[in-house]
Amino acid sequence: GFLDWVPKKLQRVGCVELLNTVQRRVQPRLHVFGHIHEGYGVMADGTTTYVNSSVCTVNYQPVNPPIVIDLPNPRNT
Repeated sequence: GFLDWVPKKLQRVGCVELLNTVQRRVQPRLHVFGHIHEGYGVMADGTTTYVNSSVCTVNYQPVNPPIVIDLPNPRNT
């Protein structure tokens, strides 16, 4: 998966079925999520930009800054 590593468990905990659907069927430009607090950040695979926008740590401390993404207005393209 992307941005779903949990160091305490030493494993990725994301949904493989969701990842396969995103990568093979939907192929969005942007996929935003935030449930896995430890995975905060941005990654890309060439087709999709993955954003784990969790602002809190695993202990629910709000320490991560917001992630801002500018998208073009589709009406202007």
